[in-house]
Amino acid sequence: MKENNTATQPKSRARFYVDRKGRFVHDAVIFMLLSVAFRVVGCWGLWNDRFFAVTQLLLPVAACLLFILCLRFLGDRAFPLTILPVLMGAAFFAIKIVWPFNHEIIVQIILCVLLCLLVSVLYILTAVGIIRTKWLLVPLFALMLVYRIAVEDLAAVRNTVEPVLFSEGMQELSVLAAFTAMIFAALAMKKRKNLEDAKLPKIKDPVVIVPKPAKPAAKPAEAKPAATAAAPAASAAQPAVPAQPAAEQKPEQAAPSTDTAAADKPAAADEAAPAGESSSPEEKTETP
Repeated sequence: MKENNTATQPKSRARFYVDRKGRFVHDAVIFMLLSVAFRVVGCWGLWNDRFFAVTQLLLPVAACLLFILCLRFLGDRAFPLTILPVLMGAAFFAIKIVWPFNHEIIVQIILCVLLCLLVSVLYILTAVGIIRTKWLLVPLFALMLVYRIAVEDLAAVRNTVEPVLFSEGMQELSVLAAFTAMIFAALAMKKRKNLEDAKLPKIKDPVVIVPKPAKPAAKPAEAKPAATAAAPAASAAQPAVPAQPAAEQKPEQAAPSTDTAAADKPAAADEAAPAGESSSPEEKTETP
């Protein structure tokens, strides 16, 4: 039952972050700065049109700078904040495609707007952790970069009727640099390990070591007085007295027993004599 319950429970959201000192983060920051530089150079002197200045200069520059700040200073703690500059960049591309509106390429405009919406939704779902992998964003940004170079840029370069101007070329390089920066930013994303997913190391059973009893400290030898020290030497110098044999000692020990037996016999005779007289008075009278 427990295994079934754990299997049916939904997984928690992934938490993405980036290493601020990582190589991919540095590359993303460099290409974003290049995008800003190309954009400023390409739009230099074209800010008389307010709509163009706001949508094609201020909006992409603000999006790039904000993305750099979020990635460089908040990427390890609050990576989902990068959603805001990504949405600003998607709005910039949508406006760039739609304006000025051309009825001849209406299908291409709709497809490009849908692509911007798809990129925005996928990035949001990945940044907040609903999509638990970054490997949808990396090929998506890479395909956008390849399509931009292989289809649109090559066609513009081959067009000899309407050659590409310097300002337009700088603006296009700004777009390509931004796509490249997004690829590096997606590669820099890392997923934090949750406590449920982390495999804890196995701990061996503790080994109980019984402490050994402490040995008593040896007492210092006490100095004996000179008299007691000389006594064993004197006793050793005296001749040893031979021990008496056991046969000689037995009579002396048995003598008191014979004396006591002799002393007891007269008392027994005295006691027996009156008894004899009292028992046979006739025998005494018959004898002459």
